[in-house]
Amino acid sequence: MRGLAEYIMRGSKQATLVVAVTAAIPLLFWFSAAALALVILRRGLNDALSVVIWGILPALAWAAMGDLTPLLVILGSAALAVLLRQRSDWAVVVLAAVPLGGLFAVVLQTVLNEPLVALAAQIREMLPEMLAGMNGSLDEAGMAHLEALLVPVLAGLMGAVHTVMALVSLMIGRSWQARLYNPGGFREEFHTLRLSPWVAIALLVLTVLGPQWPALAILAPVASIPLLLAGLALMHGVVGIKRLGTVWLVALYAMFVFVAQFVYPLIMFLAFVDSLFDFRSRLRSPDGPAGS
Repeated sequence: MRGLAEYIMRGSKQATLVVAVTAAIPLLFWFSAAALALVILRRGLNDALSVVIWGILPALAWAAMGDLTPLLVILGSAALAVLLRQRSDWAVVVLAAVPLGGLFAVVLQTVLNEPLVALAAQIREMLPEMLAGMNGSLDEAGMAHLEALLVPVLAGLMGAVHTVMALVSLMIGRSWQARLYNPGGFREEFHTLRLSPWVAIALLVLTVLGPQWPALAILAPVASIPLLLAGLALMHGVVGIKRLGTVWLVALYAMFVFVAQFVYPLIMFLAFVDSLFDFRSRLRSPDGPAGS
């Protein structure tokens, strides 16, 4: 990847070619978003504007055919890259991802309303069986309230997925930038990502209690993203400080894939507790830097 990153940074023509071509190829929009983020992070939005325009054109074509994902991910990653270049603070970036994800969710709910309603109807038909399997039941009022939350929650989940893709693309672009110009810089940035206590409390409350109200249900899945990333940063930071090796991270992500319903809340909770106690500062040796 280093060679390709070097090619992207040779000039605007090379960057435009990579961004535009990968945006046009199915399932490579994330690469286009990462390449565009790299250009913005290094040169700024003004110098990268022509690359942005040419990268958006294929994404607009995909949107015209009904696939909004490339356009949302590329624009979202570019917007977050501008913010990261200005602030150089991942905590600010992941918090900015919450309103961005809310915007994604509203756009997707508006454009894909019929498919979301159809999916909600299918889930609604399965609700009695699902509740019976969990030895639970709801009265008519409770069932009506739950049904009213289905479409907003589904839209919020879709918005959260698109936001994660934009953030991952941004991280790839940042890692390329660090590899070319500041070796180890991205690793240090990510390992120190930590939310402030009040922010973590607000996000946790919104994630847990948001689904109780239709107006906030659409934001609840998106609000969990900063907690997730802060929790992953905590895990990476602890592994780096204690020099435990990458096998621990491989195990973490394997568990995340196979038992996400248990690992996701656990990582969020750890991020919340870390916002209060800052485990990494307690683990670091006062005599020198942490392990590489």
